[in-house]
Amino acid sequence: MNLTFGIVTINSYPELNYEKQAIYDNAVKHFKHVLLIDPRKVSYQFIRGAKKPIIRYLGQNLANLSALHIRGASNMSNSTSILAHSLDFCGCIISDPIYKFATKSGSKLLSTVGQYEDRIGSSSFIAFNLENTLELIASIEAKKLFPIIVKPINGRQGNGIYLLKTAAEMLTYTNQFFKERTDSDFPIFFQTYVAFVKEYRIFVIDKKIIGLVVKIKQKGQIVANAAKGATFIHIENPQQVIVEFILDHLSDGIYGVDVAIDTAGGIHLIEANMSPNWKAFQQTTGIDVAAVIIQDTLRKINKGIALDI
Repeated sequence: MNLTFGIVTINSYPELNYEKQAIYDNAVKHFKHVLLIDPRKVSYQFIRGAKKPIIRYLGQNLANLSALHIRGASNMSNSTSILAHSLDFCGCIISDPIYKFATKSGSKLLSTVGQYEDRIGSSSFIAFNLENTLELIASIEAKKLFPIIVKPINGRQGNGIYLLKTAAEMLTYTNQFFKERTDSDFPIFFQTYVAFVKEYRIFVIDKKIIGLVVKIKQKGQIVANAAKGATFIHIENPQQVIVEFILDHLSDGIYGVDVAIDTAGGIHLIEANMSPNWKAFQQTTGIDVAAVIIQDTLRKINKGIALDI
């Protein structure tokens, strides 16, 4: 078997510490290829509908990597985390439980992997350096995927989102992004722009829909966010397909979910915000969200007391 083994590091072999050199020396006895992988030099193409993502590193696709060893990567947690989660989805053996690898701040990185796995997200592209981003732009142009949206991985309320219609516009944005960036572990994030037929904001508590609104963009805006002037219209009875979608793809907890329908009837999960604002939602629906949350909390407490009796 052509087994391949990866070690996360920014160093060459002579610069590795004792432990990583020991792992490398033992791995070469059993694996055909052993790679030293700087996660900040990896790029990602999560194409909606494709079986596996394209995970590019120095001209290679890592999607078929057999195993990955991660040790001491806290100073590059964003790039390490998405590498670990993406390869875990591809069937790669990760050295430690996958839950150990989280991003250093709230971001769209891991949710992008999850949405790709569930086949519910828009096609997404991620890179951590200029060279890889230029390759992504060339690939996007070759696949004729324009227009493209660029957004910050930790953005809120539609801030920092831009529509890029050509490779030249992407190149201009990219050069400015890397010129201003101060953290090498903070990636550039692109998604294909989809002209949705309808967009919804759904408030969900423990997989139960407590209210739903249709979102209508303000003219000239890219996103349908209340902060960007979107109009909300209350819908009393959500479509069954939306209900089933929520039940299938959300766990227990409090979520403000943005869902959209494309022209072919496909459902896209735009965001499942675990710390949602609800002022505009409440003003539109008349639902006292805080009261519902407290009542749900009391229900759980009472259920726990009943089980103890």
